[in-house]
Amino acid sequence: MRRIRRTALIGAVALTVTAVVSGCAGDGDGGADSSGHVTVTYMLPSSWASVPGFKENVQAWEKKTGHKVALTPVPDANYDSLVQARIAAKGGVDIFAGQDTVKDRAAIMQPATGPWVQRLNPDVRKAITDADGKIWGTPSADGLNATGILYNKDVFTKAGITAPPTTLAEFRADLEKVKKSGVTPLHLAGKDGWTLLQHRSAANASFIGADKDLVAKLDGNKAKWADTPGFEQEYQALSDWVAGGLTNADALTSAYESSTAAVAKGKAGAIINGTWALGEIAKTNPDANVGFFLLPAADGHSTLGLQKPNLLKVAKFSKVAAQAQDFLNFMIARPQAQSFLDANPGVSAFTDVKIAKPSGGVADLQNLVDQGGFVAPFDQVSVIPQPQDDTIAAYQELIGKRVDVAEFGERIQKAWQSAGAKAGAAGF
Repeated sequence: MRRIRRTALIGAVALTVTAVVSGCAGDGDGGADSSGHVTVTYMLPSSWASVPGFKENVQAWEKKTGHKVALTPVPDANYDSLVQARIAAKGGVDIFAGQDTVKDRAAIMQPATGPWVQRLNPDVRKAITDADGKIWGTPSADGLNATGILYNKDVFTKAGITAPPTTLAEFRADLEKVKKSGVTPLHLAGKDGWTLLQHRSAANASFIGADKDLVAKLDGNKAKWADTPGFEQEYQALSDWVAGGLTNADALTSAYESSTAAVAKGKAGAIINGTWALGEIAKTNPDANVGFFLLPAADGHSTLGLQKPNLLKVAKFSKVAAQAQDFLNFMIARPQAQSFLDANPGVSAFTDVKIAKPSGGVADLQNLVDQGGFVAPFDQVSVIPQPQDDTIAAYQELIGKRVDVAEFGERIQKAWQSAGAKAGAAGF
């Protein structure tokens, strides 16, 4: 699983941990004991482990039903391949994540259903429902994430900024004010690469908001990235911020943790990243006064790109499918979902689950969600596997001042053409 996702799926300290990488995991047949109780095997990436509140909810389901959950943490780098191996062997896993882009999902997973469907935010429900009305996976209880500007409110206030900018011109002016106050305005973390893609995600959301057919056009090779309204302005603005000294001098070598620490400690005014970074910022400085606003669109009409909830799948071949689905439904029933969100503040996919008194960036994101009109991120809607490595390389060239916006656009288009051709997409 690529680090770019950065979204925490349901995870936990294993209650019954068996090392799947050593081949010791349960065989996934859920063999019933003398009392008729079964074991449900749930494979999860190791980085999704130890999330507060999850272990208690798992234990509550086990106590209620008498069944057991065998959690099998897998190293992130090997997760997809190991899940695929278990799927190919038709055993060893009952619940898994990912595999969203397979062409025949019905062959490896079961459509999900439960009372939670009607509790979903209508826009979220629409985003995860296929044209045939099926939902391929049960949403997790984790908070939803969005990409945009995470900023230190105290730094902005000290610089004389009283409200978040809504245009690129206003944002440029605000960055200038922060620089004048003696603080690095915008911290870019180009070393990790995936961090630069968060600018792309934020910009793409507004592109989609302005043209609902944009994804289909690009996926069908009927449009070019550089011809997208606002593309040139967004990337010229980024290039100008670097050239104008409004970013950190080590933008190409700075890491993600350095950027979040800079905002947390007030050494930088803002970063462009996902709201998942709020947790990392809080680790560095629990008292950091951090807010969130959308990357201004070129036309002044920004759109929120809200990530779809993580979907957990029940294997097609599972012999304990009913119990596995019951477990997933239990984990997001209102009491469990609420307790989980209380332990992990965020914005829920469910209309009946909210933090009592959200603050900072969480409150800002919740307000944007409540306004409606958000879209699913481009990467979660496009049918073409995203050319992430080539896109990162193009970004690094741009902020390294080695290419201009026109050349950047050409590189992005070339990478897109290659990705479409490799995927065998029609029109490429």
